Amino acid sequence: MSDFQNFRTAVLEDEDLQEQVISIVNTATANGSGLGDGIATLAKTHGYSITSDEVYTHADFLGQDGDLTDFELKMISGGGRGTSSGC
Repeated sequence: MSDFQNFRTAVLEDEDLQEQVISIVNTATANGSGLGDGIATLAKTHGYSITSDEVYTHADFLGQDGDLTDFELKMISGGGRGTSSGC
């Protein structure tokens, strides 16, 4: 299994990682850039070696295992916007 797939699995199993991914996606969406670099940097901080190019190559990763997970549905629906940072 590739590091991208391993990281994807880790994200699907860890709510803290999910929130970090959502934050990166929301920031990149607001800024109009930075998604690939943000996700690649997050992956590297957790021991996975992926590039921003891989992030864009696998942009269709949602639902790869058949049914969408709750996290993947949240990503598609934009449900991560406005989530509390715990402050």
